[in-house]
Amino acid sequence: MLQYLRSSSNDSVISTQEKLRTGSWVRCERPSDEEVAQLLTLGLDEDLISDALDPHEVPRIEFDNDWTYLIARLPDTDDDFNDFTTPILFCLNKDYLVTLSRDSLGRLWQPFIDKTRIRTDRQIELLVTMVEAISTQYQRRVATINRQMRAATDNIHTLRVNDIATLAEYERKLNDYLDALIPMNWAIERLLATQKLRLKEDDKEDVEDISIDLEQVIARCKSLLRTITNVRDSYRAVMDTRLNETIRLLTVITVALTIPMMIAGLYGMNVPVPGADNPVMFWIIAAISMALAVVVGYYFLRRR
Repeated sequence: MLQYLRSSSNDSVISTQEKLRTGSWVRCERPSDEEVAQLLTLGLDEDLISDALDPHEVPRIEFDNDWTYLIARLPDTDDDFNDFTTPILFCLNKDYLVTLSRDSLGRLWQPFIDKTRIRTDRQIELLVTMVEAISTQYQRRVATINRQMRAATDNIHTLRVNDIATLAEYERKLNDYLDALIPMNWAIERLLATQKLRLKEDDKEDVEDISIDLEQVIARCKSLLRTITNVRDSYRAVMDTRLNETIRLLTVITVALTIPMMIAGLYGMNVPVPGADNPVMFWIIAAISMALAVVVGYYFLRRR
């Protein structure tokens, strides 16, 4: 899909255009070979386009001729590559802002188009606003994981195997987020330090705020990962304690039943034994065996 979007100068409402004009936002998702060829006519680097379509591409920023390329990653994607983030390429020059992604990003861009009032001919301001929207997506996803984790780990004694599997899924998702957020934050800091874009003071402040937000999300992800590790270790300790208690109880029962089994074995031998002719000897032996079993069991249970 290839779209040309541009905002009006009056109300800054972003709308679709039939033809490409200066100051437009070129939105490209799941591009075909023909659409990639159209992007190349704008002067984009073919290698960077290929990189943007790689599902495992790492965020970074590059400068080539009049173009500035920023590769970032979006959260909440679970595709055939088993990733939780997907790459997006921002291409910026004095005439256009191009966004390119291998996935459909309607869940991000449609609310952005509907709610954001901004002039697309101010490419740097538009880029900063888009990156801020991505940062907000990460904040929401991490906050959701935090709430779900608190609900799942409310009581360590009631955790089940399914809960541990859910925590492992959260752990993998948070690690994927960190792999995207850390290099993306470095790219944002480099964007702030570069002299090629000539950022205005307001834009610099916005970029600094985005960098701070990303650092906070990174810190939150690391904190949640530590929490998952602690919960898993606690769960393992509880399970080990329960297992030890079960083995101890079974051992005590085994030892307690050994004495009655020895007595029963002696009287079950095919040889004469004292009291074999007594009609009440069975009940006497059963009572003695039960009493000894209870005493031995009580002794070992008290001694733990």
